[in-house]
Amino acid sequence: MILFFQQWYGELLKLFARRRTYIGFGAFVALQILVFLLIKKFGLPTQRLIAGSGENVNYYLSALTLASFVMGVSVFLLGALFLSLVAGDIVAKEGEDGHMRLLLARPVSRFRLLLLKYLTCTGYAVFMIQFLAWTAFVLGLALYGWGGGFFALVPEVSVVAFYDWGPGLQRYALSSLYLGLSMTTISSIAFFLSCFRIKPAAATIGALTYILVDFIMRTSGFMDNYQHLLITKHMASWGRILAETIDWPLIWRGYAVVLAVNISLFTLGYAVFESRDLKS
Repeated sequence: MILFFQQWYGELLKLFARRRTYIGFGAFVALQILVFLLIKKFGLPTQRLIAGSGENVNYYLSALTLASFVMGVSVFLLGALFLSLVAGDIVAKEGEDGHMRLLLARPVSRFRLLLLKYLTCTGYAVFMIQFLAWTAFVLGLALYGWGGGFFALVPEVSVVAFYDWGPGLQRYALSSLYLGLSMTTISSIAFFLSCFRIKPAAATIGALTYILVDFIMRTSGFMDNYQHLLITKHMASWGRILAETIDWPLIWRGYAVVLAVNISLFTLGYAVFESRDLKS
């Protein structure tokens, strides 16, 4: 077991030694700074909703409300792009460069090698979302300071809730963790495609295309009676954490589907990778 964690540590070092790994972090910070500057100049778009609910606008304009808004508008598109970039590269790039043959020359099974890489890209997904959530929170503190309320708005799951600072901070932290777990599905799709004999860019574009098509079909209204077949429907379960009364059975059902999809994609990716001739 110690050797397994040492090998996983090596995969993480390899991942963070690549410059492209940090593109997503830089893009998120740049977007957050831009959004915060626009909010400082023009105000938060959700101010009308707070006022329309009869609540104190100044109280609920806080670092938590601002961070939640920024995370909501940026995490899906930018997160999908950069998670697909990293996960689509993690197997396909090494196969293209010939590094995979060198790795398999050692006494390590293909299953173990793929499992280490899969854990690396899913761990990266959770870490990136946590980075986004807490850098947005820190920038919110710089703008509004500590304290205030938390106005939680997640239209995808019809959640509108108001919290004081303490409970709101707890809900924000918990929801960011579940959001990170949801985004591992995007990494799983890109990882699965990366196991084929294709270019890394093709795996990235394929995963991003699938997620965007799934999202468009869900929001267009054509799949209203079949939304349970769309993965983005289940990924949105993280937003239910912000409801005043958490519907845990519904959340667990959504994440059971997410887990089943992740396991299925890894298994299929392993089957494809196992059938490839990498040593000749």
